[in-house]
Amino acid sequence: MSNFIVFACMAGTAIISLVSVNKYITEGIQHAIGENRAIKIASLVIFALLGFPLSITYSVPFSITADLTADTGGGQGLAIGVLNLAIVIPQMIVSLGAGPWDALFSGGNIPAFVLAPLFALAAGVTATLKLPNLSSGSFKSSGFHFG
Repeated sequence: MSNFIVFACMAGTAIISLVSVNKYITEGIQHAIGENRAIKIASLVIFALLGFPLSITYSVPFSITADLTADTGGGQGLAIGVLNLAIVIPQMIVSLGAGPWDALFSGGNIPAFVLAPLFALAAGVTATLKLPNLSSGSFKSSGFHFG
């Protein structure tokens, strides 16, 4: 579900960026920076909606990893470190590739803003088709883990 929220928000970001850039080209820079109230409100709504999947991304994988590795004896630190690398390495690849990607399309961020919802949609469809359906009764808390 969160991938589909990201898809909708990133598609909205691409549309807002196109509208904003068109305003900049036709009316000058003063209209692109803070002048258009509709663009400002739409941007705030999109970022507020992006908070829901972002909060899931920031908390759920780490809590699941900590819960699954609590009783294994291998150390939660190692497992969470590997998870962190699995999150950070793709972010670094995107960061390093964004500049050449933008340069390929004559600069600007709009090509990346168009590509992002496509990847979010592909991730959502893949997750829906490939991940197993689990009932809520199949999960149980293992309680607090100390030392």
